[in-house]
Amino acid sequence: MKKSFFLFTAVFLCINNIFAENTVLFQFKHNIGDAVSHVSTVEEEAYLNGKLNNHTQFINRTSTTIVDVEEDGSSLLNTHYMTTQNSLVNRTGNYLSWGEESNVTIRRTRLGELYDSDSDSLPTVRNIPSFPDHEVAIGESWQADGLEVHDCKELFGMNQSLVIPFTATYTYSGNDLINGVELQVIDVEYEFFQDNTRGKIYKGSTYAGARGYAKQKIWWDCSKNDIDHFNEEFQIKMVDIYGNTFLFNGISTGEVTEYKSVNDDTNVQRLQNTVEKYKLDNISVRRGEKGLTISMENIQFEADSDKLLPSEKTKLEQLGEILREFSNDLLITGHCAERGTVNARQKLSEERAQAVADFLVNKGIRDEYHIFTQGKGSTEPVATNSTEEGRSRNRRVEITIMD
Repeated sequence: MKKSFFLFTAVFLCINNIFAENTVLFQFKHNIGDAVSHVSTVEEEAYLNGKLNNHTQFINRTSTTIVDVEEDGSSLLNTHYMTTQNSLVNRTGNYLSWGEESNVTIRRTRLGELYDSDSDSLPTVRNIPSFPDHEVAIGESWQADGLEVHDCKELFGMNQSLVIPFTATYTYSGNDLINGVELQVIDVEYEFFQDNTRGKIYKGSTYAGARGYAKQKIWWDCSKNDIDHFNEEFQIKMVDIYGNTFLFNGISTGEVTEYKSVNDDTNVQRLQNTVEKYKLDNISVRRGEKGLTISMENIQFEADSDKLLPSEKTKLEQLGEILREFSNDLLITGHCAERGTVNARQKLSEERAQAVADFLVNKGIRDEYHIFTQGKGSTEPVATNSTEEGRSRNRRVEITIMD
């Protein structure tokens, strides 16, 4: 279960009514080509039949580009989701880490309703926030419908995502002056309940029902037409037909990050100059779809482990000189040669990506909330695996400065 609360790259138009003090008309309004990013962190505890099963931290990054705007104000959004999960499994004490990503297109009305998603499980919270079609005064409340959407196909043997409707209550509670900027504050609360004990909604699954609640506070900056930050508290309780209960308690915080493109030839040359300055071997720089990628081929770890050798730590420290000059999020991707089982290669690639990420965090090059990891196993070779030279090139870690 992953309660990933995405404020779905909200870009707000806030219009102060000059004739009525402290009233605001909230609407979504975009131009084609607008691009924004959000980073959120979810801390979640999962209980199975009343016993703590694991504590998990999700770090979620969404980057959205507006690809179309209709006459009625509806927009077509293309959003890239990236999640890094860190989980401590209580019953075993094992520490697990992995990353995933996906791309989704979805339409949104000017008042906040999301529809026509090409993914049945994303976004996980829909229609938050939604607005009334009139100006709102401080202290005024309104209601709007939304959906909780969760991928429980494996948990309950479902052939579709779990969709639970709710009605949220919003209150424009006032303005906060933070760092010299006046931010508008909206409180959001909702509860939900769903009964599937007779199997009428999700036939053939073991899912019997769910209930839960969420309390959110949203701050946004009218001068930037975007969310500034948010926080949330939530609880989800699910049951199956065998009487098992699955309880998820969590808190979430998030921020808007400024979209800065670095994917140009000038920055490629800057990175290349650093590589040449320190005479770094087996390192190349290239432009890609996600940003600028530094590829460290033949990266050296202790045998069959994720422990970096001292020589590689030195390389990373030298690369950190220029990584510090960019504020963009980093994506660390691990790759392996074609040795061992598929599962072993996947696990090792994930662990090695995490080892590089941990090193960069420990050196203060990025904090843990702006660095993401993923493992590719041996699925994306850059050379043949039939020779030792080729295998050494395929044993690599890539650092992407993300757009």
